[in-house]
Amino acid sequence: MLQVMAQYFASNFTFFLCLTWMLPYLMERYKIERDRASWYSMVILLVGATAQWVSGFLTDWLFKRYLHWSRRGPALGGFMLSSTALLFLSRADTVESAVALFTLATFGTEMTISPSWAYCIDIGGGKSGSVSGAMNMIGNLGGFVSASAFPLLARWNGGDAGLYFLVATALNVTSAVLWLRMPVARPQTD
Repeated sequence: MLQVMAQYFASNFTFFLCLTWMLPYLMERYKIERDRASWYSMVILLVGATAQWVSGFLTDWLFKRYLHWSRRGPALGGFMLSSTALLFLSRADTVESAVALFTLATFGTEMTISPSWAYCIDIGGGKSGSVSGAMNMIGNLGGFVSASAFPLLARWNGGDAGLYFLVATALNVTSAVLWLRMPVARPQTD
């Protein structure tokens, strides 16, 4: 339970970074106007929605063939994609490359949602509502911390968001490791 809750904290931490801080980050770092930054924000949300479909399909496809990897594979891949994009984000030279990296980070983070909820159902059985509710509560805490921590960490780092992206990268790598350590959950039938 603790591992699935911790990884969902990181997932929401990263998603809310991309959702709430991309627009002001692009405007400040690349000196672009709000209208242009808003269009870029729309791109990451559309791609994020696509990632949930891809992840859901992949989770179902793997379930029929490789139960062991049906939850772990999409989540692990998503966290690694997200952490790689976040690692390079503060080094992006152009606004377009920054948007591409934000988009990859969002896509990766959204890839973790389907396996997370499926895993809660697997381990919770008849109590899956309580299990998924606990996971979601910790995830929402991750979103709250993300929204609060960005300006604080940027101030500590002289206005540079690089430290924040490193924290998010570390959370995503840790979550990938958690998925490797989480026991395979057999779907319960009660």
